[in-house]
Formats: sequence, C-alpha cells, structure tokens
Amino acid sequence: MNIIKNIIENKRGDLWISAALYTALGIILVTLILSVGMPFVNKLKERNTILQTKNVIYEFDAAIREVYGEGFGSRRPLFVEISEGDFAIDELNDVVEWSFITEEKLGIEPDVEIKEGNLRIFSEKLGQGYKIRLYLDYGNNIDLELGNANLKTLSGKYNLIFLHKDNDAVEIRESA
Repeated sequence: MNIIKNIIENKRGDLWISAALYTALGIILVTLILSVGMPFVNKLKERNTILQTKNVIYEFDAAIREVYGEGFGSRRPLFVEISEGDFAIDELNDVVEWSFITEEKLGIEPDVEIKEGNLRIFSEKLGQGYKIRLYLDYGNNIDLELGNANLKTLSGKYNLIFLHKDNDAVEIRESA
C-alpha cells in the first residue's frame, strides 16, 4: 500500500514540474516573438508617420498654392495634426519643413534628395540613426508670412487659415 501511495505522490510532483516547465517555455516563446516582432512593428509605425505627414504637407502646399493663385482676399481653412517630429515654417526663407529622427533608413537613401512634385525628401545619417526631412521650398515664388509667432513650430492639432494678403504674400495663422 505504501508503494502505491508513494507512486501517486510522485505523480503529483511531476504534474507541478510539468506545469512550471510549460509556463517557462511559454514565457520564453512570447519574449522571443516580441523581441523579433517589435522592431518590425516600430518600423511600420515610423513609415506610417512619414506617410501621414507627407499627406499633411501635400494639403499644406495645395492650400498655399490655391490661395496664392486666386489672388488678394482668397482664404482657405485647413486642419493640421502633427503627432511626431518637428514641423516648422520658416517665413524668412519661405520654407515649410518637417523632420524626424529614426533608427531605420525607411527606404530613403541618405544624402540623396527625392522630388515628389513640390515636395522634397532628404535623409542624412546621424551617428547610428537617420534624420528624415520633408520640405517645401517656395524660394522666390511665394512669400510666406506668419500671423501668429507661435506657429513657427507646430506640434499637435491646429485649425489654420491661409490668406492671400494685399502685399502678395500668403499669411498662415491660427483660426480664432
């Protein structure tokens, strides 16, 4: 009888050892999957951020060019949302620029400028990462003015108004 009792008690111990081993194996597998998958997920997230910002810049450019082309008094509203990166309007050089620092190339070769219509895309190597820059350069064509000093850098959500002024400049200001 004692022999049978010892065998049954040993089986209970085996059950707990098996449960602990399966739990440890499960944790190891989840850790491996996350360590392999997270860089891929982050890369997709950064590509998505760039694509969304490209669309914002295209809308920005369209609003500026429409207002400028229609002449004095023309105005356009535009909702802009910048979630990541640095979005800046340089009224001195008439440049609208967004820059983003990433660890991945994201398919953009460093030190090569890509032109997509009026949009310019440029990437430069920074140590182990890359600085990706999307910008519109109006140069001598369109004069940009800021109606609010705090619009030089944008981050977050804005309701903007683009207005063609009498001095043949396009003013960008925040909606009241």
